[in-house]
Amino acid sequence: MGRHQRTVLIADFELPRGAVTVEQLMAMPRAGWEHLRTQINVRRREDRERPIARCRLCEGGVFIRAQADRGDHIPMYAHYPESSRDCPWYEGNNLREDDARAAQYQGHQESALHRRLCSTIEQLVKADPRCSHSAVNTYLRSEIHKRGRWPDVFADLSGLGRFALEVQLSKPFAPEVAARHVHYDAEGIALVWIFNTLEEPMPQGFHDVVAMQRGNAFVFDDEAEAASIERGTLVLKCFMENGHGGWREPRLVALDDLQTGSGRSAFVEDCRSEALKRRSKQERARWWDAMKSAREERPNSPEYSNHYEDPWSDMKSGVPGVWEWERDFWIERSNRARAHTAVLYVILCSVAHSAAARRPVLHITKFSGESAVLSMLNSKLSGSDFKHCASLIETFVGSTSLSYLLEKDSLRRIIAEAKQSEAQVDQDHALWRIMARLFPEVLDGLVRAELADLGQLPDWASPPSAGLETEMAVAE
Repeated sequence: MGRHQRTVLIADFELPRGAVTVEQLMAMPRAGWEHLRTQINVRRREDRERPIARCRLCEGGVFIRAQADRGDHIPMYAHYPESSRDCPWYEGNNLREDDARAAQYQGHQESALHRRLCSTIEQLVKADPRCSHSAVNTYLRSEIHKRGRWPDVFADLSGLGRFALEVQLSKPFAPEVAARHVHYDAEGIALVWIFNTLEEPMPQGFHDVVAMQRGNAFVFDDEAEAASIERGTLVLKCFMENGHGGWREPRLVALDDLQTGSGRSAFVEDCRSEALKRRSKQERARWWDAMKSAREERPNSPEYSNHYEDPWSDMKSGVPGVWEWERDFWIERSNRARAHTAVLYVILCSVAHSAAARRPVLHITKFSGESAVLSMLNSKLSGSDFKHCASLIETFVGSTSLSYLLEKDSLRRIIAEAKQSEAQVDQDHALWRIMARLFPEVLDGLVRAELADLGQLPDWASPPSAGLETEMAVAE
């Protein structure tokens, strides 16, 4: 009798991500969990002994398995084959990659269609006068003294770069997708995955490729072949995600149209990063509009304006624990949680906008001059209203380009006193969750890590660049 099937319930990721339950994983948009899946596989390839995610119980490395479900996929955690079978969450043997590949190909490593497509693509790219070398399924020796590769098509175009063109008809395996990207990135070769068609529903392996290519899928079909012949160079049909689960109208693109200087991916437009940044800004924009209207209506106490009611209602329905915190906050402090949240939002906005502008930009106090941001933080954390938010504000400031403010004696002392005098809001508190939803680039570990992985973390939410502290010298 087979062992009862279980699943890993909590995975501990490297910071800033932290713990992610399987329920949180399953609730993520596809782009979110696919990025985690990609990073896990990349780390596995780069450093097998240092997994990016570990099982909470046995601390063994785990990966994300995509389980097919009615035309879609559900993400689940799974232990690697070498993990301990004594773990209470061990879910049984996983099919090894080589065995899965053998079962998929049934002993036939290449189809006639695959051979024809590779040959045709190589002939078309060779027709480009810039092509100094091309080859089909030829061993490419590594330049960094490691094992080489056998790309389907290799092309070297003078002035443009070197390309490994992988024609993929059957679903690739996630570890192999990551391995090839890591290898070719180290070799300075742009890897482009090419499909013959986009299946519906699309296999998870194709989704893994699209995730690596930041929401771009490249297809070589009859239309692309005709355009290639006409232009005298390789042309591909590029499908780009529309941010709503579908694709934009496809475009015909040449290798010249690809961005190849952004890490391991080649793409036309970075659809994944842009969609993530757009989502990060949308919720914040609603509170910003409410703040502006509230200041016009009640300039002396804008936080009590009813303009905050709609975005606050959305927070109560979308963020766990807000209803309970609102009730308890009134009992403990005789104040409205909504008004308290509105003031904290404006404080953090002042920090973020000052970090972005590289000069003080305050929305809540009348402090001015080079020390305005420091004075604002000292003032707010010295009062009774926000002492319990000292850890949250410290984390926020420390994750921005104004992190050097935390080295100022006055602010360091005030934060320490606040922490000693009151219990602090932590990451599981409703208020922290609200601020993480408004400022995910800083307070949501998953979003912050994904933006950092893609090189898309905003300047204001990044460590200070050289010379910034001089530009915004803050006097004590």
